[in-house]
Amino acid sequence: MTIGMTTLAVGCSEPLAGSSERDVQAPGNRLHWFEPPGSSPSRRSDRIVVVQMQFDVLRIELPADRIHHSEKTWNHVDELRSDPAQMALLRRNGLRMGAASPEAWAALRAIFEACQAQVLRARHTVRQGLPLTLELGEVEPDETVFLITADQRAVGSTFSRGQKYVHVDYELNPDAESTATLRVTPEIHNLTGERRWRRDGGRLLKVPEYEGKLFHELACTLTLGAGEFLVIGPDTTAATNLTVGRRFLTREHQGQRYETVLCITPQPFRTEAKR
Repeated sequence: MTIGMTTLAVGCSEPLAGSSERDVQAPGNRLHWFEPPGSSPSRRSDRIVVVQMQFDVLRIELPADRIHHSEKTWNHVDELRSDPAQMALLRRNGLRMGAASPEAWAALRAIFEACQAQVLRARHTVRQGLPLTLELGEVEPDETVFLITADQRAVGSTFSRGQKYVHVDYELNPDAESTATLRVTPEIHNLTGERRWRRDGGRLLKVPEYEGKLFHELACTLTLGAGEFLVIGPDTTAATNLTVGRRFLTREHQGQRYETVLCITPQPFRTEAKR
C-alpha cells in the first residue's frame, strides 16, 4: 500500500522517483562546507562564487498499531547534541530529535525495511537566508494541540484549519569546516480571509490575519558534523496524543496508524556566475 505524502520547500524541490521500502537509500552524501549564507561571495577572476543550500530529505512512515517501530530508531541517534533541559521539554511534548552518523544508516535502514515502512525521498534547494520548510499535513477541523511548558503547564489551542510545518534554519561556519548548525521550529500556519492594518516602517499595509502558532518554545538547535544527518520523530511515551509532536508526526490512513520519522541532510554547494 502506498501512502500519499507531500513536501513543501522554499525554493525548488526534486522528488526522487522509485523510493520504496525496498529502495531505502542513505540520506545525503558527505557534506562539503563553504562560506556561510549572507557572507560576501568569493571571486575567482571574472566569476562570482555563490553558496547555496540543498537538503536531502527522507520521510519515513512506519506502521504503529501494535508496535511502535519508530522507537527503535533512537538506539542509533545521538540525542545529546542540544541543551538537555530543552530535549526533555521536547519529549514531554511528544517530539524527539538528534544527529545520526553515516555508520548508523545500515541499522536504521534495517529497521525501516523490516516493518515495510513507506519512504519518500526529495531534494530541496532553498533560497539564501530562508529556512527549509516541510509540510506535515493539514489541521483537522477544530483540532486541539497542547503545548507542555517548561513549568509543566499544559496550554491547549484549537485550530479550525491550517497547515502543520517544520522549519529548519541553518548556519554554516567557515572556521569549522566539518560542522553546521540547524535550528528546528514547528508551526501551525493559517491565514484567514480577514485583513488588518500593520505598520511597516513608515507605511501602513493591509495584511491577512494570522491565526496560527509558531511553537518557539520548542525550537531546538543542534550541530552536525561532516556526513551526519538530522533525525526528527515522535516520542511515543508522551502522556497524551494531543501534544505537538504527536499531532505533527502521527496519523491514521485507511484504519492504519503511522508514525513519521524525518532524516534531513544539509548539502551546501557552490554556483558560479559572471560578474
